[in-house]
Amino acid sequence: MIKVTNRARVFVASVAIVVAGGVGVAAASAATAPTPSNATQKGVGINQFGMTKSFFNGRTVSFTYSQGFYCDKHVASVATSGCEAGANFVVPPAKSFDPLYITVPLGFNVPMASMECPAGLACVDHPGTIDLTRLEPDLKALYPQLTAAQLTNALRNSATPGHEHFISTLNGGKAEWWDVKVIGVTSLAEWNLINSHKSFTFLNQQVAKKLTTPVIPTNLFLYFSVN
Repeated sequence: MIKVTNRARVFVASVAIVVAGGVGVAAASAATAPTPSNATQKGVGINQFGMTKSFFNGRTVSFTYSQGFYCDKHVASVATSGCEAGANFVVPPAKSFDPLYITVPLGFNVPMASMECPAGLACVDHPGTIDLTRLEPDLKALYPQLTAAQLTNALRNSATPGHEHFISTLNGGKAEWWDVKVIGVTSLAEWNLINSHKSFTFLNQQVAKKLTTPVIPTNLFLYFSVN
C-alpha cells in the first residue's frame, strides 16, 4: 500500500492542472453553481443502470452498473459525495472485492469523445465530486495568487476528473464492489501508449518504472459486473 506521504510530487503538481478550472471558478465567484454529487446522501450514490467500457488483458470489455457508488464515511471527506482521494478506505462495503484502476490525464488535454468518462460528465453510478484536500500542502506553492481559504474551498468539492478504467480480473462476470485506485498519467505519449496496450499488466509495469504516478488510494467503491 502506497502511503499518501510517499506520493510522487509530480502527481500533486499535475493535479493542480486538473483542478485549475475549479480553483479559478472558486476564487472568482462564490455564486458558481455547484457540481452535482450524484449521491442520495453522503457516501451513497444514486442507483442508476448503465454501462461503460474498460480495458482488460489487451481488449475492451464492458461494465454493467446496477447500484450507486459507496464512499466509506469512516474516512473524512468534505465533498458533497463523501468521496476522497489520498487515503484508503477503513470499512469496505463487502468482505470481498477487486481493485479498479482508473487512469487520469494530468497536465494535458484529451478529447472528450475519446475518453470513456470525460471530465465534466459523471459516468453512470460514479460520484460527481471528490475531496482533494489531502493534496493541499503540496498545492499551496503552485497557487500563490490564491489565499489558503480560496485553495481549500476549491479542493474541498472538486469535480471528479475524467478517466479510463483498467481491471485485472473479470470476476466470472458476477457483479461485485470494486475498490477504486487512481493512477495519474503525466504525458499524452504515455497516455496513448498505455491505452494502446489495454492491459493492467502493462499499466502496472509503467507504474513500477515511475513513468506514471504511484497508485493513489481512495475511499470509493463502484458496483458492477463485467461482460
